[in-house]
Amino acid sequence: MSHGEYAKSTLASCEMIAGKLSNVKAIAFKQTMNQDDLLDEITKVAASFDTAPTIIVDIAGGTPANASLRYQKAHPDVEVYSGLCLPLLLAAVMGTPMKDAIEQAKANLAPVGDAHENKPEPKKTPIKVDNQNAEVEPQTMHNIRIDERLIHGQVATMWTNALHLTRLMVIGDDIVKNDIQKTALKTACPHGVHLSILTAKGAARRINSGKYKGQTVLILVKNPGVLKELVDNGVKLPEINVGNMSTKANSRQVAKSVAVTEEDIENFKYLDKKGCHLYHQMVPAEDKEDFMKLLSK
Repeated sequence: MSHGEYAKSTLASCEMIAGKLSNVKAIAFKQTMNQDDLLDEITKVAASFDTAPTIIVDIAGGTPANASLRYQKAHPDVEVYSGLCLPLLLAAVMGTPMKDAIEQAKANLAPVGDAHENKPEPKKTPIKVDNQNAEVEPQTMHNIRIDERLIHGQVATMWTNALHLTRLMVIGDDIVKNDIQKTALKTACPHGVHLSILTAKGAARRINSGKYKGQTVLILVKNPGVLKELVDNGVKLPEINVGNMSTKANSRQVAKSVAVTEEDIENFKYLDKKGCHLYHQMVPAEDKEDFMKLLSK
């Protein structure tokens, strides 16, 4: 299972080498799907097997991995692995135990050809430090993103690295009450990054007290209603990235990865009137788009 068609293409390549495989199915996670949609697809495909399947996903922390862990909670016999690639899948379908298949895939990651032999290590350029003796007050960098998938591939890899995050803060009263979702979020959180899962009022109290001073934080929420509650509790939100909101009943598409309901629109207008600059940017490499302009089309 993968983001996009990668899993299906990997299976096609594997079958080119190993022949038709009746005991392997590929699932593509599409941009228009949310985690519940993907969980439904996993359940349907898994039901086609006589025994509990092994699931191989593309990256740890991505939506395919998170949905798989939710499925595993209800089906403890299912094993979930990340790192989908042709060497791993090929070894697995040939009957190699997964532990050994992983080692074979690791061994395949190596320079190829004589040109790499005896190549000297590149010299490291020393970092120049300008010591000014002046004390600098550490600033807390709060980045805000509306992303219905919360911690998934784009957040765990691209945004974490682009923003140099030290903490992910997931806010939502419903999330705090959901033990399964909290476990999935803890599993998905990148190594070395702290995680907070808070109610809106709890988050507002901690932010306003300066608890995260000196940290670079990405606040993640599922919808603008949570941010409205933060603003009403005195939290200043200068900029908000509307990244991902899936299609729902009575919603309309305003960007490739954003669909809004009437309630969402009212909340966005409220945030705009409160001085929050709303923009849309799915991944760091894309340009920012004025979200209120997208909303007015």
